[in-house]
Amino acid sequence: MISLEKLRELGIEVKEWREVYERPGRDPFAKEAEYRVSDVFWGKFHLRNDGDLYVLVISKIPFNWKERLKDMKLKGEVVDAAGGVMWIKEEEEWLEQDFKTLRDYLEKVKGERK
Repeated sequence: MISLEKLRELGIEVKEWREVYERPGRDPFAKEAEYRVSDVFWGKFHLRNDGDLYVLVISKIPFNWKERLKDMKLKGEVVDAAGGVMWIKEEEEWLEQDFKTLRDYLEKVKGERK
């Protein structure tokens, strides 16, 4: 499982893991932890019981991710992007680099808008 401490060392504010249920009364199918990166984006880590890791990224800067994906060099696979919301299928070893890429990119966009 992803180390929340390691994420915190990267400057990511992360809440504790909580179980996610498809429906009440069913076994959990995943765990989620909410996160925030400075004042540019926030979202959730979604870790399925089968080991698949998805990251929800919600930009605080209004723009459409789809139009800008070609500008970013993410290692994870973008599985959905619309408006300021994006889902990335990640591998744990890619998280640090992809989060740096996202933070740097969004801070650049934020600076351009001033």
